[in-house]
Amino acid sequence: MKWYSFKRIRAVTIGLSLVLMFSSVAPVPQAKAATPFIDVDSQRYAWAEPSINTMSAKQILVGYPDGTFRPDQPVTKAEWTMMVYRLFDFYRPNQLSYSSKRLPPFQDVPELHWAAKPIAEIYDRSFEYGGYGVDDSGQLAFRPDKKLTRLQLANMLYSFFDNKLLNEKLGDKQVCTMLEAYRDIRVEKFTESGAIKQYADSERRYEASGLQHADSNRVYPVLLFEFYNGECDFSVDPLTKIQAKALAHLQYNGILTADEDGYFRPNDPVTRAEAVTILDRIYRYLKKTDALKRFSSLDLDAQGGTAAQPAPNPGQAAPGTNTGQPSSQAPFSYNPTSNVINNPAPASGGTSSSLSVINVRDYFDDKGVITKDIKAYGEVETAVIPKDQNYLTIGLKSIDKIDLYIILDGKIAFVKQEELPLTLDVRGITTVGLRTQVRKGTQTVGGTVATLSVQLSQEEPKATKPKK
Repeated sequence: MKWYSFKRIRAVTIGLSLVLMFSSVAPVPQAKAATPFIDVDSQRYAWAEPSINTMSAKQILVGYPDGTFRPDQPVTKAEWTMMVYRLFDFYRPNQLSYSSKRLPPFQDVPELHWAAKPIAEIYDRSFEYGGYGVDDSGQLAFRPDKKLTRLQLANMLYSFFDNKLLNEKLGDKQVCTMLEAYRDIRVEKFTESGAIKQYADSERRYEASGLQHADSNRVYPVLLFEFYNGECDFSVDPLTKIQAKALAHLQYNGILTADEDGYFRPNDPVTRAEAVTILDRIYRYLKKTDALKRFSSLDLDAQGGTAAQPAPNPGQAAPGTNTGQPSSQAPFSYNPTSNVINNPAPASGGTSSSLSVINVRDYFDDKGVITKDIKAYGEVETAVIPKDQNYLTIGLKSIDKIDLYIILDGKIAFVKQEELPLTLDVRGITTVGLRTQVRKGTQTVGGTVATLSVQLSQEEPKATKPKK
């Protein structure tokens, strides 16, 4: 079969005018706005800046309290899932699926994992190649904290949104032609279907269960059955069926693409800048095809929401706030000689950050409560040292929308107020840093008085449900 460059394919793919790598991709058409993040250079990240601004404003993936976004930091499977869960708030396939498609809980996603609920409600059996796999004992495993690669994401997107990211205009022959243009994903051709199965078995691409191993990052070749008349079939091998369609259709629709030379970078981790750009493209593609209303109630183009704000300068403590050192008998205690906790672990992604050092400005009372007027006296910045306790339950109440950063030994998670209260398994965790952030643009007449509460316990508490 003749070699087709991506420039040639670009000319025959309807509606796709640019096929570019993320470092040079044309941004989604949106109003230009200066980024609020100190590490997002408008020239270097011109391709991602509109999506970064939009998604941070809508609390899908926000920046950090130090004013950074960390665009090149990889995202995990759990982080990606949480982003999808927030943006597509009607999309809960496993929660709503029939018994034949419904998945039981993953053995490696405990109920108290911060993303357990989104993972449990989204992934059903349709994600069997790309979404999940099995561990060494043959148990279903999701690997929530594993860095998400570009090829794994492509395979997952095949199943997302009821296959609505596939384009009916793209025929099988065109898919095969596009696959041959990839420079870093191998294509193997066969004229006998039995030879395809034999080849797949020789690679040991499947475990005894028929699923792939959850820890595998191997890039398997696409296995094509080629007919005598030049037509092709990619449905003989289960993984090939998903991988072939995903790669070609995502390329065709401009959602997750290779560069002009045909390099997809399959094992590269998906970065934060890429993740928000892909989500933005998915949202707008579903909107263009009139499928969005089935999956999301959010309007990305509406005004409002917040972008991350740099951490404010330390201010005067609010009246009634616990500012003195707590007694040694209190369960929420700190170094009596300093308000600063030096966290030995770097921030998530392995990069050093000012967030590796937690500045404790506010102290809990003996009931584990801090009440503070944030507008008048600055964000709550505090920490909990679990010591010999196993579980930490965190609650946050306010009339206005106030969200929370949770820093677990330097690894940072952002939790929306609607997702609280939340119970975390803190066994093995040295320090839990907590920092509030007022959601800009949503203030009401109620002011910004926040009540942050924590409760440590030895035994696992009953399941905690977020408030409505």
